[in-house]
Formats: sequence, structure tokens, C-alpha cells
Amino acid sequence: MFLRILKKDLTRKKTMNIILLIFVILSAMFASSSINNMISVYGGIDYFCDKAGMSDYVVISRNSDGMNPSDDIIKNAGSITEYRKEDTIYYASNNLLKNGETYCEFENAGIITCIDNVKLNYFNRDNEVITEVQEGHVYVGGLLADPDKTTIGDRITIKYDDVELEVVIDGYIKDALFGSPFLQNARILMNAADYDKLACEDDIQYSNGGAIYYIFTDDLKALKGDMSSLPNALFAKEKSVLRMTYMLDMLTAGLLLVVSICLILIAFTMLSFTIKFTLTEDFREIGVMKAVGLKNKQIRGLYMVKYLFISLIGAVIGYFASIPFGKLLLASVSDTMVLGNDDQVFIGIISSLAVVFIILAFCYSCTRSIKKLSPIDAVRNGETGERHHRRSSLRLSKSPFESNFFLALNDVVSKPRQYVSMVITFTVCILLIAMLANAANTLTSDNLIFLFGTTESDVYYNSTEKIMEIMGCGDENRVDEMIDEIEETLKENNMPGEAHIELMYLLPVEFGDTRMQVQMQQCKTTKTTDYVYNEGVAPLYENEIAFTPQIMEQLGASIGDKVIMEVNGERREFIITATFISFNQLGECGRVHQDLPLKSNELASAFGFQIDFDDHPDAEEIDNRIEKLKTIFDTTKIYNTAEFVDTSTSSSSTITMAKNMVIIIALIIAALITVLMERSFISNEVNEIALMKAIGFKNRSITAQHTLRFVVVVIISGILAGLLVLPFTKLVCDRIFGVMGAISGIVYDIHPLEIFLIYPLILMCGVIIAAYLTSLLTRTIHPDSMGNIE
Repeated sequence: MFLRILKKDLTRKKTMNIILLIFVILSAMFASSSINNMISVYGGIDYFCDKAGMSDYVVISRNSDGMNPSDDIIKNAGSITEYRKEDTIYYASNNLLKNGETYCEFENAGIITCIDNVKLNYFNRDNEVITEVQEGHVYVGGLLADPDKTTIGDRITIKYDDVELEVVIDGYIKDALFGSPFLQNARILMNAADYDKLACEDDIQYSNGGAIYYIFTDDLKALKGDMSSLPNALFAKEKSVLRMTYMLDMLTAGLLLVVSICLILIAFTMLSFTIKFTLTEDFREIGVMKAVGLKNKQIRGLYMVKYLFISLIGAVIGYFASIPFGKLLLASVSDTMVLGNDDQVFIGIISSLAVVFIILAFCYSCTRSIKKLSPIDAVRNGETGERHHRRSSLRLSKSPFESNFFLALNDVVSKPRQYVSMVITFTVCILLIAMLANAANTLTSDNLIFLFGTTESDVYYNSTEKIMEIMGCGDENRVDEMIDEIEETLKENNMPGEAHIELMYLLPVEFGDTRMQVQMQQCKTTKTTDYVYNEGVAPLYENEIAFTPQIMEQLGASIGDKVIMEVNGERREFIITATFISFNQLGECGRVHQDLPLKSNELASAFGFQIDFDDHPDAEEIDNRIEKLKTIFDTTKIYNTAEFVDTSTSSSSTITMAKNMVIIIALIIAALITVLMERSFISNEVNEIALMKAIGFKNRSITAQHTLRFVVVVIISGILAGLLVLPFTKLVCDRIFGVMGAISGIVYDIHPLEIFLIYPLILMCGVIIAAYLTSLLTRTIHPDSMGNIE
């Protein structure tokens, strides 16, 4: 009997059951794929590092006079159990040419490595270890392993002054050290004979040679102390910091998990409405079943069999759909990492079964209202005939709205519980889109410029070539000479202005028994008071210093404490006067006073040259001058403030991609919910629709009224989302920026037109189309349907 009733119910309510099935499929698909992806990405980073042979600590250093001064310190450090040295040659984007033009523009220095000297395992796209590179051929990795920037098979020239080497790109590599797009480094893996052609040149070794040290230790704290005095170090971090450079991949997986949770909650909300609506509609059948002696548990069991059937089918389809869907979402990540998840099938099945279990438990809870129904309800058509309150405070005679909109608004106001699930669903959809849009807009705005430890300028000129020259020449005056050259060029082209540059030095810092190397920022032509601090007072004297909270925590120091810092070989005492927030080095850096004398041999890196025009032009004129400067300096790496922030973070595109995906998902969800609810409304309002037609309402008026109800719901959802968007954005995105190093102080760039109008309108358009098409079913109801109780 149960099976016959089930078959009849599934046949009678095809549309509602199909939509419920779609929600279960989506829930199972997203749950399985997102949980598997989270495990693959979070666990995959460690898996990738282990497969590659990544060490506990990595030091990247450059040569001085053709020799590497880090060798002796690393050899004699007692905290090191083992180390491996990988000789390298550094290059800038203008060292890679194709047909005489720069092959690929990038900001940071690239690294050339010999295949015979590698100390890590490098993998091709098929996850096979690369053990051989043919002479005249190379593999590229890091920033260059991008089909949008490079093409396999291209013939390029590596050129240093008079030395030229022509090679062919054979493929892309997965590089555990530089594979993250956050680092923005480019690696070239080449044959030993080709490498020797470059390495044997004294000029190249003198100014562009270096090494990467892969260090193993049993005492990381002691190791950091031993490494604090490394000269010429460009990078010195533990493996845990390298792991965080893959945070954008983790972010994408995390966002998908949030979307999955929201989707499952939406599915439960819709399920709750559907069950309650079904029970209300089935009052006659339930009353009759009770009259013939069926117990509450038996009747509830009947509904549970139905939802078990739907949830099992949905879970099976969702699980199989999650396999290609998960691979699609991980495509960009798997291009840069060797992922390992041996329990993928098991986790997918468990996730799908968990969705089934949760749905059944939820359904059982929702069917409690069966207890309240009695056989007499079948006689009373499910109504008691009692109502002790007015249905609505709206009056047509006093309403400024035309009749269709009034009826739609009155319907929503008089039966709010019927629409609350839609309001919640649409609000969540708008919030998800708005949150991601706010994050992407913030990462491409000038609001974050202070997080790079720079002042706001009119123009930012990134030149890897000039930075490498500064770091390799050993001339204390070369920076000033470059600034003078830039200012003279500006003057000659009728754009007079001043230029300056933020330099970064790796200096040993000691507090108590903690000793570590910290990247310190300094600009000799600005003042420390020009920068933003979150606590304390800017350093005003040479013996004052500021750190980020992350460094303060590692040192165990507070504002007012004194630290020992080694400057130019001399141990000096400095007072900590302030803390500041920064993206640099994932939030691990400091700032010294502009008058503190620092030598160029301690220089680790630098930001781009900053230009401030004397005549203070507006934004439009600045953009025009940027285009002129690109031609003058023969480069594309000249930006305004917002472009510089976007280039430096390299994360807005990832979040924008996630936002676009969520928009599509939100539209699908909104359309499905609208169809489900409108079908339910039509089924429940047959008598009302028939009465309206009997008294003269046209089909188009009834269709308009039904469609406008959803418009009212979207408007209410848009208002609620507008009120919640900022706290919701801060709740989610503060964690994102915290991983990047900015643990506080983020000022979000909210575009009101986009957030409060465009995205709600996009959702509204999808809802209107779905509601209108579904409301056309009202044309099948005729005035004589009022007496039909089938």
C-alpha cells in the first residue's frame, strides 16, 4: 500500500518533487566536491612539499663578488642537521626575448636552475618527476607556467648584454617553492650544458649569480637565530610560511565550502516549506488515513519513505556529478601542485550519505504537524473557520499603488510566514555575491596601499631590472642616481615631479633569547610619520623602530621594549615605538627611521619607484601620463595606485572568478526556488484564482500579480542584504585578509551602485523570468474550478 501511495504522490507532484531532487543533487554535489577539495588543497600542500622534498627552512641568497657569503654561516650552524645547495642565476623580464621583444612581463626576479643540480623534485603536468632536459630546451615554472603568458613550443632568447642563449619551451613544471602565484617568481629549468654557457661568464656570476639553500633542522627557533646574520639573503623563511603562499587556492576551496553550506541551508529551508505545504494540501488524505486507523508514526513513515527515495536518488546523482565538478574546480590548483587524496571516493560517499541523513532527520522533524491533524479536518477542508486578527493593515482604497501591485504586496504582508523562506534564501544569495564583490573591489582599490608600507603616490614604476642592478652593484649612490635619472626624464617630458623608492633590508633582530632576521623597510626621502600605524607613535629618532604584530608576537616584545639590531656589522639598541599592519612577507616586517644609515649590501629587495607630480594632476590626467610614461620608459609596468595594489596582491582575479561562479549558482537557486514556490502557490490558490477570473480579472492581471509578489520579496531581500552586507563582509573577508598578513585595519571599498542595485537587479531579473513563466499555468484554471476539491 505504501508503495502505491508513494508512486501516486510522486506522479501527482512531478514539478515539486523534481525541484526537491535538484536541490538534493546540488547539496550532495557541492558537499562532496567542496569537502574533497578542501582536503585535497589543505592536505595537498603538505603532500606536494613532501613529494618534492621540501626542507624545513629555505634561504635564497645572491652572490657577492662572484661568491656566496652565506656558505660559511650555513656550513657552521649547529642547528642544521642537513642542507642542500642549488646554484642559480637570476634574471629579469627584459632578459627573456622573442623576436627582439620582451617575451613576458613580470615584476620579481626569475631564477634559472640546472637540472643536474636540482635539490627538489620538479614535476610535469602529468605529475612525473623531470629528470632530464634536452640541450637547447627548457621547462618553465612559477609565473611562467601560465598559458595566458607563455606557450609551449615557443623559441625564446635568454640575453645578458652580449651573451645570448636560444632555447625552446618544452613544458611547464610544478615547483613546490615558486608554484604559488602569490610569490610571482618565474623559474627556468635547463640542461647543464646550456646552464654552463651562462654560469661561466664572470659578469653574470658577479651580478646575477646566487643560490637556494634547502635546510633541515630539529630546532627551528635555534635555526632562525643562526640564520639571522645571513648576508645578501633575499628570502629566509620556514616551510609553514611557504605553505601560506598557497592561501589563494585554499581561499577558493574555502569559499566553495561556504557556498555549499549556504546551499544546503537553502535546500533545508525549501524542504521545510515544501513539507509543510504538502501536509497542508494533504489534509484530506491524512484525515482519511487516521479515520481508517493508521497511526501517526505510520503516516509519518509514508512521507519519510518518499523523502528517503528522493534523497537517495539525489545523493547518488550528486556524488557522481561531484567527481567531474570537483576536478573542474581544482583545475587551476592541480596545474601548480601535485595533489594527493587517497580517500576521495570514501569521503565523497560519506558526504553524500551525510546529506541524506541530515535531510531525513530534518524531514522527520517537519512532519510533527501530522499529529495535530484529525479525521474531522477532512470534513472541514483543513480549516477551522476561525481567525482572530486582521490579515493585513493595507487598504486598497487608501493605497497609492495600482491593483496588481497592491494585491501582490498585500499577499506578502498578510502571509509573511509563507514568504520568509524565500526572503532568507534571496538575502543569502545577494550577501554571498556582495561579499565577494567587496573583497575583489577592495583588492583593486587604493584603500590598501598603506598595507604595503608605502605612501600614496600618483604613479608606481616597477622595474625588476633596476632593482636587480641596485642589489648587485654595491654602489651606495646608485639609488640616488636612478632617482635623479627618473626625475630628469620627467622634467624633459614636461611632467616634472619627485621620485622615491621603498627599500627592504634583511637585518638580525634580538630580544631576550629570541634572535631572528626581519625584513625592515626604509625610504630615505620620506618620513616615518608619513605612514600608517595601528598602535603607538611613529619612530621619530634613529634609535626607534616599528614592527608588525606578527613580529612582536614572535619576539615576545611589546611597545616600549628595547631590541638589539645589527646594522652595518654593529649591534645597536632600538626602542619599539609602534606597530603597523602589512601584507609584506605575509605580515612579518618592520620599519626603521629614514636617517638610519644602511648599506646596500644588506639590501634584500625593493618596491617600485614612486612618482609624485609637482602640479598635482587629477586622476584622468594621471592615467594619460601613465600611458606616456610607458612609451618613454619602454615598459608596461607603470601603474596608478589601484593598479599597483591589484598587481601586488595578485588575488582579485581569483576572487572575481569565485564571485562570477556564485552569481551563476545564485541565479540557478533563485530560479528553482521561484518555480517551486509559484507552483505551490498556484496549487494552493486554485479557488482564489478561479474567483478572480469569475469577477473579471484577466489572465495578464493574475500573471502580473503572481510575478509582482516575487518582486516584492526580492526588494525586501535586497534591503536586508544592504543592512547586513558590511558586517557579513567583515565576518568572512577579515579572515581572508588576516591570512595575507593584514590582521586588522581593512577599509572595504564598497561600490553602492554595484552592491545595492546591480546585483539585486540581476537576481530580480532571474526571479521575474522564472515567476512569469511559471505563473502562465494560471491560464489553465477556469472560473468553474471553484467547486473542484480534487
